Order: sequence, then structure tokens, then C-alpha cells
Amino acid sequence: MNEEPKQIHIRIAEDLYKKLKVRCVYEDTSIQDYVLKLIAQSMGQHSVVEGSILIVEDEAIVRESLKDWLKDIYQVTTAETGEEALELIAKNNFDVLIVDVRLPEKGGLEVLKEVKETKPHIKCIVITAYPSVELAVEAMKLGAVDYLVKPVAPERLEELICEALLKCKTALNKKATSARETGSVAHKAIEQA
Repeated sequence: MNEEPKQIHIRIAEDLYKKLKVRCVYEDTSIQDYVLKLIAQSMGQHSVVEGSILIVEDEAIVRESLKDWLKDIYQVTTAETGEEALELIAKNNFDVLIVDVRLPEKGGLEVLKEVKETKPHIKCIVITAYPSVELAVEAMKLGAVDYLVKPVAPERLEELICEALLKCKTALNKKATSARETGSVAHKAIEQA
């Protein structure tokens, strides 16, 4: 049984609205998505948007525990190696990539680099048991949205995934709005011609 999303309307003071608007610009999200996130967090839930996640981790216990934690919220796929991950990414559309730095065959940062070249919309979170400032800086330069040290707190990971998905959704909404506006302008130009 699929339920239709419900609409709510809220009234807030103008000064609070201005602060909310500034916060949303700062976080690069819409007011609607930000309010949904706050409501979900206050109810102990972090996911307000659906998404597909690829977890790339060579340690079976870590890979499966992360999958078990996230599978009720998101569509989760796992890979044991960098090569396997790149094959899956070529065949599927993922929203978020969670990748370990040290992997057999192709390392996590190499996977991150290739993903950003082929599918730059995928948000990447790097995890490692061997942290260093240099590694964190390199991961961020390659396009990672965050860098977590093992053992990974599942709640923190879920929070990061939710934020990444909200940014994806907001970016897609902006592109769709821009495309509609461009299409509308083009349609008017054709009518005038």
C-alpha cells in the first residue's frame, strides 16, 4: 500500500523565516527539505529521502554490519573490491558511495577518482582504519563529502548519507527548475517567431 505524501502549511515569524532562509542557502538545501530533515531528526529518523547506496569494504563483518544498519532505509548494494565497485557503478545508478581506503586490487581513493570522472553526481564518503591528515585532505580534494575513521558510528554515517541525499535532491530540483524556465523561454521565443 503506497500512501500519498501529505502537505502541511506552517506559519512562522518573519525574522525566523529570514534566519531559516539564510541557513538553507548556507546548507545548499530548500526550506522544505530542511524542515523535513528537522522533523525526521526530532522523531529519531534521519532518512527523509530515498536513495541507493554502494558500500565498498573488503572486511566482510564491516561491510555486512553497515549493510544491515542501512538496508531498511535505503537500497543498499555491496562490493568487496574496487574493481567490483567500478563494474557495479558502470551498470547502476547510485546516489552515495561509501568506500574504504585500503582495498584489494584498486584502492578506495583510486575508485573515488574514477567515480568522480565518470559519474560526478555520486556523493562519496571515505572510511578508513588508518587515518591521517594527508589522507583526509587528499580524499576531500578528490571529491569526498566526508572522511570517517573506523569503527564507523552507524548513526553518524546515516546522518551524512541523509545530508548528501538532500543535497542531491536539491541540486536536481534546481536543474529541473532551470530546465523548465529555459524551456519556457525557448517556447515563448518560438511562439514569437
